[in-house]
Amino acid sequence: MNSALFGARMLEFNLLPSLTLHPSRHAAFGAPARPVPAACSPAWHRLWSAAILRRLDLRDRPVVDAARPELALALLPPDRLARVARHLGAVCCAPRLRRAIAGGEVRELATALGADVLDFARHAETGPWSRPVEQDVGPAAALVERVDRIGRSALRALFQAAGPELALRADLRLADDPQTDASEEARAPLDLTLAVLETIEPTWHSSFLAMR
Repeated sequence: MNSALFGARMLEFNLLPSLTLHPSRHAAFGAPARPVPAACSPAWHRLWSAAILRRLDLRDRPVVDAARPELALALLPPDRLARVARHLGAVCCAPRLRRAIAGGEVRELATALGADVLDFARHAETGPWSRPVEQDVGPAAALVERVDRIGRSALRALFQAAGPELALRADLRLADDPQTDASEEARAPLDLTLAVLETIEPTWHSSFLAMR
């Protein structure tokens, strides 16, 4: 990523959060009931973004440290950030996912999570971030949703460590989890999370390394 593109992404991150607002948050932040005409879209997003920033008390609080390693995650578009969250959640839930041996359960998990995610979890390192198997007992369908929530929880913890200016903006790109259970709170070290990013987004990850 060249400096001009990085600068444009930082400008969008700081000033135009509505452009990358996760769809699950649209209603809460006053999305229009009908599509905005293309000709009016730039002006509308400036107004909408200003309202979002005022609501979060971020209008005069930009992220100014462009060297923060968390930006490699925070600047991802919502769909790609969700993919990182799913892989990270699968790493945290790897002990339970490795217990899936019955053909029906394996197929259900592979279909819902993705065969690549299931394989990723099976080969992931274990550590303090690994959840005990007994925390994730239950049917595969419930586990799939939990993996995503746990991954988002781990990302939020990383973003919060980088300060509220970055954390609040990055959280807007994640699906809303209004009632996250305490048992689904997760933490994963930054180096592990960046290693996940490197595996599934190698070009994006390397572009940030090249800028350092």
